Amino acid sequence: MQSKNMEPQEVVIDTNVLIDNPEVLLDNKIKPIIPYTVLAELDNLKRNPDLKRAAQSAIKLLKFGLVNKSIKVTNIPDELSTPDEKIVDQAVQHNVPFMSNDIGALAIAIAREVEMMDAIEDETINYGYTGYQEINYTDEYNKTFHSLKNMQLEEFEHNMKVSLKENEYCIIYITDTKYDIWKNLQGTVYRITQKMGPYTNAGIKGVQPLDAIQMCALDAVFDPIVPLTVITGKIGTGKTILSLMAALTTTRGEKRYKFYDKILVTKPPVSINKDIYTGYKPGTSEEKMSGHLGGIKSNLKYLLDKKTENISTDDILESDKAWSETFGVIEIDEIQGTSLHNTILLVDEFQLLDTDTLKLVLSRISENSKVVLIGDTEHQTYGMNRANEGFKVLYKHLGKATEFNFIKMEKIYRSALASFVSAIFDD
Repeated sequence: MQSKNMEPQEVVIDTNVLIDNPEVLLDNKIKPIIPYTVLAELDNLKRNPDLKRAAQSAIKLLKFGLVNKSIKVTNIPDELSTPDEKIVDQAVQHNVPFMSNDIGALAIAIAREVEMMDAIEDETINYGYTGYQEINYTDEYNKTFHSLKNMQLEEFEHNMKVSLKENEYCIIYITDTKYDIWKNLQGTVYRITQKMGPYTNAGIKGVQPLDAIQMCALDAVFDPIVPLTVITGKIGTGKTILSLMAALTTTRGEKRYKFYDKILVTKPPVSINKDIYTGYKPGTSEEKMSGHLGGIKSNLKYLLDKKTENISTDDILESDKAWSETFGVIEIDEIQGTSLHNTILLVDEFQLLDTDTLKLVLSRISENSKVVLIGDTEHQTYGMNRANEGFKVLYKHLGKATEFNFIKMEKIYRSALASFVSAIFDD
């Protein structure tokens, strides 16, 4: 263990070390010295499909170290011999701040004591928006509002001391496990039913939302008035299973809740690792996408197949019956030129779609259909569709559009291991 009085040892760090283990920059036993050549190499590696994630991770830590002066960069050019130097020199000549995401240019600017300005995030996107607000129950609420089924938005906001956006939910906690839920729909705030009868009558028994936010997600998918719903969240938060519950209810449930004839499912066919990608697969769309639909099919089995001791090998499982009668598979490439009628479309891992593809998917939905986008936009595949992420275009309209439900889920219920994995692999 390092003594409290021992100074960190200066160490020159090569590019390969930063690629293999960028966290070395956080080691308090050393004071990193980074040759400018290493920064230039990292900037080039950002464009390498195999190493760009590692390079980006190293650059992120290097930027932090540069700004906080915890690392030293050597051999910084002092003549206008590189593009980075010429760009920084313009900031010097015009006496204005400098903005860049290139680590080499940042190092030059800091060395020349140029004022820095952070790259501007898209301020039209509220990344803290969740789609719901949570408030505590009061005696006045119990006396005056508990029995109401709807209120005008102005009245609700005045009485509850909240400000609701379009299609935003308000959760009023009575106890930790008991709550009322309201939703703003075009200026009227409605109480959301929490009865599980519609879902049970669709063949789903023994499964119900585990908290108020999951109930909001279930309602957002079930709601036939709003044609687009986005359910986003970490692994194990219940995104897929809740979406399936609602979709099944709107296709196989009671007649009054049967809004659609069919459930279509799709997913970007992105391999988890291009080195194990098996390439083109022959057959039907379902056969081609079979490897990408495991999550949906396993959740369907969990919802519909109940454990019994007397299952014959000749019995048809309820999930298999539901799949053959109600579900269909459509490839992303097949959607172009298609109009989806009387259909609820579930798009899994939608954060992988670029702007043009997401636009194509959303534009295929007819008046009597709905699309549900399921994924994790906060922990997306690093660098995927960089600067062309489709969800960012959509997110500019969070809480503003009447056509758009949004719920962000954070509590992990899958297992203690899933929570542990989410914590240790969180970027």
